[in-house]
Amino acid sequence: MSRMEFTSLGSGSGGNCTVIRAGTTTLLIDCGFSRKELKDRLSRRRLDIDQLDAILVTHEHGDHLKGVPIVARMHQIPVYASRGTIDAMRHRVSTFESVEKLLHEIEPDKTFRVKEMDVCPVDVPHDVREPIQFVCRYKGVGVGVLTDCGSYTEQMVAHYSRLNGLLLETNHDSQMLATGPYPERLKRRVGGDFGHLNNRQSREFAQRIHHVDLQQLVLGHISQHNNERSLIEREFDDFPSGTSVTYASQTDGTEWLSVTSGNE
Repeated sequence: MSRMEFTSLGSGSGGNCTVIRAGTTTLLIDCGFSRKELKDRLSRRRLDIDQLDAILVTHEHGDHLKGVPIVARMHQIPVYASRGTIDAMRHRVSTFESVEKLLHEIEPDKTFRVKEMDVCPVDVPHDVREPIQFVCRYKGVGVGVLTDCGSYTEQMVAHYSRLNGLLLETNHDSQMLATGPYPERLKRRVGGDFGHLNNRQSREFAQRIHHVDLQQLVLGHISQHNNERSLIEREFDDFPSGTSVTYASQTDGTEWLSVTSGNE
């Protein structure tokens, strides 16, 4: 029986970080926390930074990138990112030269391998240079992360359709965003096609990719100002019972979640 495990260390505008592990491979997707905060959050999952085999970066926004340079440099961890994200890092990170030798440029739809795990970068619509999200596979089991996209494409549906576990953003409720405290320009950005998925879009996407072996669905990147868990629960209340639905918080993320090949 093949098995993968994943956990959110924290999800939201205050910082995002996900760990996926299988076999002898442990991957960190994004690091929107300081090195100290990352160490603390990893220790709660009985992990150490030096157990990480690679850092996969989705894009250059601070809530995903903040801790990447110092963690990579101090622990000599390879970093995988798109050319656009690497170019953005070059302009945003003052110590870029110290991590440049650790960077590996990756392209959407071109699967690469880190030790025992296959990783496919997925092109997504977001308002940065070259954003990607990730689908990871190990011996017939698949786990994906999909946040920071304002809409979804048929290509995204295809990439995420055969997974056993998924962390999916339910960023905002459209009505709360429209009547909330954000300036109009920010409301348009968040709610636009290159912003973040709202509850209804997330439900539609989850319905599109659902299948009998989707064992774990984690809903995350939930706005503190423009969403409420009760609204998300209402949207997902009749989601197929064979899939366990979990919520990733900003402070605690999630516990370790396990998925296996088939329904074993």
